[in-house]
Parts: sequence; structure tokens; C-alpha cells
Amino acid sequence: MTSSMQTKITDLSKLTRLNRLTKQTLKVLSLMSYCLLLFIPKLQANAVNKLTDKAFIGFHQCDKKFEYDIYFLGSNVGYLHRTIKWHKNEAAARATVTSYGEVNFLWLDSSYQQQSTMQYSPQYKHFLTANFSQKLTGIKAREMQAEISDNGLSSTVTLNAEITHYQQQNENQPLYDLDTLGAQIRLNLLQGKNRFTLFRQASDKIKKYQFEVAEPEVINHKKWGPLTTIKVVEVGEHKNTVLWFSSKHDHQLIKAQLNMIFSPVVWLSNFSKQCQ
Repeated sequence: MTSSMQTKITDLSKLTRLNRLTKQTLKVLSLMSYCLLLFIPKLQANAVNKLTDKAFIGFHQCDKKFEYDIYFLGSNVGYLHRTIKWHKNEAAARATVTSYGEVNFLWLDSSYQQQSTMQYSPQYKHFLTANFSQKLTGIKAREMQAEISDNGLSSTVTLNAEITHYQQQNENQPLYDLDTLGAQIRLNLLQGKNRFTLFRQASDKIKKYQFEVAEPEVINHKKWGPLTTIKVVEVGEHKNTVLWFSSKHDHQLIKAQLNMIFSPVVWLSNFSKQCQ
């Protein structure tokens, strides 16, 4: 084998590894978008089951801001910022969620943007996604808009100007975007559920997630030190997803990771809230 051929093979191998890293990192960005949750203390869990619509709004009067850092092989390669703004003085609990993230690794730069509208349904006792828009740049670049109707069972997705309709077959399981998926995880945990299944409207299909709450785990955070966390794992098709939540930080997501070799790791770096 000539030296030129060996060089080409080496370059191709490097490119394959970089493409794999980029796809994993974009998966983490998507993961983060449904994991930045609005938890209230578990002591209030019993009250959630009895909430009226008006009382439910009272649990969400705080607007919140999140900052997460993304690490790969010990180096900071990106971030994700997220804000949640609740609409005050409305009959129903409704919020607008805005997320933006970037990953910069060698020459493979990617960004993630999403804005969604979600609301709580006192009739069905769960959250609903009204609509959302998403934009990715980089290797997996795309623009997506979705409208979800029929109490979460029907969706119309516009992906790069191509329109597709989807229908959820399980009438008790609505379709969520990433942000509303996170709100529903929050509600399930507050109600003491240890296992639950949720469905997400992805860009070209409906994705199923099966979550289980594992044993508490102590992790070391470089800013806050040792933290006893609630560990949540996905045990279905996306079983590499692992999430950690800290009760000392308003039960917020403190860490997220794909349980894979050379996987990016996401850590909460700043969190703030403003209440009426």
C-alpha cells in the first residue's frame, strides 16, 4: 500500500470519528431540550393530583433561566441556554420555552434553536404541545415547524418545506415536542411514578421513550461539590440516555449523558428564577 493511500485511509477514519461525535453531540442537544424541567419539591407531589386549573397556574409563577455546558474528553465544546416564561393572568397554564445551543469541535460546528408553546390540560391531567419550531445547523441541518391538535393526537409537520401528517394510535398518550416532554416528565415524577412511557413528535417519525427511576446516586459537581441525585434512565429504544436531578437545586436536571464510549456530558452551570 502506497503512502498516499495510507494517508487517505487515515483521513477517512478521522472524518468518520468526527461525524460520529457530531451526531452524538446533536443528540445530547436534543436530549437537553426536553430535560431542563420545572420541578417543585416532592413534598408537594400529593397536592398535584388535586390541583384545579387555577391552583395549577400558581405552581408555575416563576420564570426560569438555565445555562448548561457541554464537555467532550474533558474539554468544554459547547453550551445550551434555555428560558421558560409563563403567561400570567390567563385562564389556562401556558408557557413559551426558548432554547439555543452551540457545539464547536474542530471544524464541525453545529447549533440548535427551538421555541415551543405548551399548556396544561385540567381535563386530561397532562401537558399538551400547541406548536413548536426548530432549526439545526451543521451536518444534520434542518428547519422544522409543527402544529399539534386533537388533544395531542394529530400533528402537521413542515420539514424543510415538505408537509407530513402524523396520527398517534394510543389515545391516552399525546404527542409532545422536546420541551413539553420535559414538563410531563416533571409531573410524572412529582406524582411518584417510577415507570412511564411518553411519545415525541420527531422530524420524520413518532418516537417512543420508556423511563425508569433508578436508585439515588452521589455525583461530584465542580461548582457545588458532592450532590445526592435522582437518577432516571431510558430503558427502551433510547437506552443510552441517563439523567440526574438535584433536589438541592429545585429538583432541576444537573447532568445528562449518553451512556456510550467517548460520549459528550452536559452539566448545569447556572440557574435562576424570578417569581411574582
